[in-house]
This record gives sequence, structure tokens and C-alpha cells, in this order.
Amino acid sequence: MPMSACINPGLRVWFAAGLLFLLAGCAGVPASLAPLPAAAPDREQVLADPEAVKGEVVVWGGVIAAIENTDGGTRLEVVARELDRQGRPREADRSPGRFRAVSSGFLDPQVYAEGREVTVRGVIQGIEEGSIGDYAYTFVTLQADAVYLWPRRPPPSERYYRDPFYDPFYDPFYSPWGPRYGVYGRYHPHPWYW
Repeated sequence: MPMSACINPGLRVWFAAGLLFLLAGCAGVPASLAPLPAAAPDREQVLADPEAVKGEVVVWGGVIAAIENTDGGTRLEVVARELDRQGRPREADRSPGRFRAVSSGFLDPQVYAEGREVTVRGVIQGIEEGSIGDYAYTFVTLQADAVYLWPRRPPPSERYYRDPFYDPFYDPFYSPWGPRYGVYGRYHPHPWYW
């Protein structure tokens, strides 16, 4: 008799439901961004040869640096960050550069504010010259199909790291033989012992 025949049918249903719940919890990629492209060009590849990668779909993300609404839609300037498996920008102090994402719809600047994390699924349009302050800068431009605004991260909690070898009851002056006496710090069983 095969082993599968010995398993209660009700147990199989619960097992399958639990497995689906587990897989759904692990998926995590927002529907508007899925599926993440397996191999997509990065910013450096686009800057090296913009015409070769024009029209390719990419999913890039980062932190909003500027937002501008025009008659044609909204233009986001994003400080790029590496993405995790769910497509969310990682918290890091380094960036491969900035890119611009043009959305045909209206994005409210109070919601899509500076410092918020976004992930953009879009088509590479090419490069355009611009500036950051007085510094001339070359931006990669995407025509955004989807702009996903991530919920704010909770503030970092106060973390107290404890030494695993720390003993809260340790007393450097404790001795099983009584108090510490002597010129050389030797332990003596009695205070009058020399």
C-alpha cells in the first residue's frame, strides 16, 4: 500500500492550504511590479550604449529626490538603490546613480514626497542631460508603467546589544575568602592574617 494512501484526506487538504499560505507569504512582490525581469540592464549599461537597450523593460527602485507635475504627467527623480527579492529598495548609503521616471498619470507630491521609497516598472527611453544643483548630470529616463510607493518603514527601535559573556552578578571585589587585603592584592582568609 503506498504511503500517500495512508494519509488522512482531511490532513492533505490542511497541508496543501498551509503550503499555499506559506508560499503566498513568501512571494511578496507587488502585483503591479511582477514578474521581476530575470536579466535587465543596469544604469551603467544604459549609459554605455543607450540605443542598444532602448525599449527594454526594467524594474528599478530607490528614494524620491524630486517630483514635478506637468501637463503630460509626473516626472520623478529617484536616487537608485539595489532591490531586495520583493523589489523593495534596500536601506543603504550607496547608490549606482539617479534616474528619472515619467508617469502618464498624476502623482500627488504630498504622497510621493521626497525621501519615500518607490519601485518603478518601466521601459527605457534613453538618456537626458540635466543637473543636480549646479552639477551637470546624465539621467536615464524610463516611461513608467507602474510606480509602487512602499509603506514607510517603522523607526528603528532602541536596540541594546548585550555581551553574551556578561554576568550581571559579577563583583570584582568579591572573594569567597572575605575582603581583599594586602599590598599585592592577594586574597587572605582573615583580615589579620599576614
